[in-house]
Amino acid sequence: MKKENLLKFYQNYRLYVFPTIVALSSLLLIALIIFPQASKLISNQRDEGELINKSRFMETKVSALEGYNNEDLSHKLEVALQAYPANKDFEVAVGLLQQLALGSGFNLASVSLGSSGKASAGADSYELKLEMVGGKSNLPILLKNLESAPRLIRVNSIDLASNNDLQAINVSLVVAVLFASAPSNFGSVDSPLPDFNQKEEDLIAKLVRENVVTAQIDSVSTPKGKSNPFE
Repeated sequence: MKKENLLKFYQNYRLYVFPTIVALSSLLLIALIIFPQASKLISNQRDEGELINKSRFMETKVSALEGYNNEDLSHKLEVALQAYPANKDFEVAVGLLQQLALGSGFNLASVSLGSSGKASAGADSYELKLEMVGGKSNLPILLKNLESAPRLIRVNSIDLASNNDLQAINVSLVVAVLFASAPSNFGSVDSPLPDFNQKEEDLIAKLVRENVVTAQIDSVSTPKGKSNPFE
């Protein structure tokens, strides 16, 4: 296009050319510079807000941790693990059941291990079968002691048979002993702290009240028979 034609075109359309050039320049400026910078600024402000909130949360968490009573937490953990341990504590469970039987007026004749499996709510369990002899009048006491045992157990079956003595009965009892492995993941650093609600506090208090077996139950050794069977 010749110079004369350009000048003529500009003279005829100069009222439109300059505003169009300014508008296009403004759009390019917004698209290439202002919008990216504004987006980055908004993103930085959002990240800064998240960091401030996280910092405040961590400060609150530290304050809460400093306010915990270590002895009280250790005691609650000990009581909880006595009731719901993280492993198959056969000897402890047998010792507990032996004490419950003796405390209910029954003599424990034998204990045998049954099947293992999954209980409800993700818990594991194994069965113990107990053969015992005692007075008929002591059966309600035995059932009550089993119900209030400081260890989570469930009565799967109970069979009764009359003894030669009319006042005595043979009891064959199958109980499921519950346990659950300790969690492998306790959450990240910025996870909220778990807290005891009132229901859980009441449960811990109930376990303490009904703990008829002392904290040294794991040291209880059950009779294993004579070392020499020919004596």
